[in-house]
Amino acid sequence: MKPIKYSVPLIKQGVQECVQASATALLNYFGVAKTFDQVKAEVPVYIDSQGKIRGTSIGHMATYLIKQGFSATIHTVDIQIFDRSWNELSNHELVDRLHKRQPYLKHPEYDAEILAAMVDGYIQFLTAGGQLSMSLIDEAYLYQLLAKSPFLAVISFNFLNQTAKYVLGKANDKPIPDSIKGAPGTHMVAVMGYQDHQFQIMDPDYEFGGLRWVDSNLLVGCIYLAETDYDSMVISVQK
Repeated sequence: MKPIKYSVPLIKQGVQECVQASATALLNYFGVAKTFDQVKAEVPVYIDSQGKIRGTSIGHMATYLIKQGFSATIHTVDIQIFDRSWNELSNHELVDRLHKRQPYLKHPEYDAEILAAMVDGYIQFLTAGGQLSMSLIDEAYLYQLLAKSPFLAVISFNFLNQTAKYVLGKANDKPIPDSIKGAPGTHMVAVMGYQDHQFQIMDPDYEFGGLRWVDSNLLVGCIYLAETDYDSMVISVQK
């Protein structure tokens, strides 16, 4: 496969702001002059009723990209919120299934409040005309997406960086590494290049981030392992 290279700006995040940073970088690649602060204000990081910072609903950010004038597709391998038998359903039917599925969702870290916000994001995305793909994600599939444009990927932060799990604190507090009490977390990056079975990513993380080359098998594995937060997916957009 031929090398692919796009110029995506590096934008560094604050605490739990990877979704906003990656989306800002992608928007800027497409010529949408949004600042990081603007995107954070328009799609804020979610803070729960206990004051804990919880990141951002992927569906809400994907809906925001549609509102910026893009067509957007979520390519998901999630089997918790979505179901593989839903592959041929219309958006209207998917919304109906999500409403029915929500009361039965359980997660070791997130309560009903957080799960409701996650599901609401996908409902908004589908209602806004977003498309859902349940294809198998592998190196060839990611390469085909990248041949069209850079895209966003939600990945396992801990597996990518081989770090301990984390304990979340209050808003603006950095997560605390704790391999015993902690929980694994997910992370969003922009995928911007390919060469010799490696993908280049724009990683906004304040500690491990930068323009990084990642083995294709590692990237694919990290996408699937984002299922720990029911976030195993890729978002592609086209103008």
